[in-house]
Amino acid sequence: MEKLKKSMGKNRLIKLLCFCCIAISTISCKEVNETSESTNKEIVNNRIYKEVTFTKNYKNNVEVSELNINYENYSLKFRFIEDITMLQYSVNNKIISDWKQILFNFQYLSENYEGIHLLFNKENSDGLLLLPGYTEEYPNLIVYNFDVNNFKFLNNLDLKVEDLKKIPLEKFNTEWKKGLFEAEKKGEDYTLTFTDSTKKNILNFEITESQELLSNEELKPYINKVLIFENLKNSNVSESSSSNISQFITEIEKQGFKNILEKKCDLNQDKVNDKIIVYSTSFPQTIDTDDYKEFIVSVFISDKLFQNKNIILKYYSDNVATGFNDVKIKNNYFTVEQTNVIGNGVIQEFTTFKYSNDQILLHKYSIIENERSNGDENEKTYNYTTKNFGTILFQDYNVETIKLKCKL
Repeated sequence: MEKLKKSMGKNRLIKLLCFCCIAISTISCKEVNETSESTNKEIVNNRIYKEVTFTKNYKNNVEVSELNINYENYSLKFRFIEDITMLQYSVNNKIISDWKQILFNFQYLSENYEGIHLLFNKENSDGLLLLPGYTEEYPNLIVYNFDVNNFKFLNNLDLKVEDLKKIPLEKFNTEWKKGLFEAEKKGEDYTLTFTDSTKKNILNFEITESQELLSNEELKPYINKVLIFENLKNSNVSESSSSNISQFITEIEKQGFKNILEKKCDLNQDKVNDKIIVYSTSFPQTIDTDDYKEFIVSVFISDKLFQNKNIILKYYSDNVATGFNDVKIKNNYFTVEQTNVIGNGVIQEFTTFKYSNDQILLHKYSIIENERSNGDENEKTYNYTTKNFGTILFQDYNVETIKLKCKL
């Protein structure tokens, strides 16, 4: 009997020990699982953004400069008017964020725009747009975040003071092109670093105050200019049914353009009348706007509409001898004639276009210079053809850059 009691007591002790071991093991496993889950959550919440290669296209137009950036199915359209930059953001050709002001000045960039960087996290399909800005002392960055549903401003970032001496200021522009940016997101916070080409210097950034944006009311004139620019650009060569033509005319008349010259012709030689129409603004009536006229040359051929705002120079009211003169037409050629006064000289410009194979191409560019010196008049004539300027479409012609293409 005594042995039986001892045996039962021993069994109870063993059961108690087993229960304690199971309990401890369960608690331990729970702690491990919680730690693991916490770690996984941290990993999920942390995002690393690496630099990606993107395509860019830039055009320096007379009034509205444009820069288009594309990465996979993401599209960023920049339009620079005066000192204001507007941006439209699209994904898969769907507009996510329509024209709005961003904190960026085109003048801060070199001609090839290598100062812009895109960072992307492929797992979450979101990215960072880094735009260069400059303070009086050193470069800084303006950062925007974008994904399939949003485009938003994040921060202005300046280099940390302790990192300023790592790279001489005069070398920053070069290093900005050669080095690499990387960003990490922890929770809602972003950390950006830059590694130079030697991989020896790592620069860190800190958040600074951002510039103020214009109010919605102040932005309206800039948005209107962008919309008109886009409408004109899209209609440079477009199907032009009578309704589309009427819409185009209504749009430009709203902006103060009036028909100042209209000529019938047959540029495509199909025995059906085509039209060349020149539109012009009037001189502004208020002291708050620049006192000049601007022009649009429109060509209506069959079912197409060709447009260009950069063929005729702006005509300033204080320069009475300068301005548009006429359009001369012969068969499938037409010539835009204008006069420009520079110093003691008068320059007559003749820009001839040719219609061929559903396109209008620059055919010839001629200049007659009349310079007066000591009562004498000296006249010189210069003629340039495709041998000098190559192939230039009507819609791409720019009166302010043609001389460079002709190497004048």
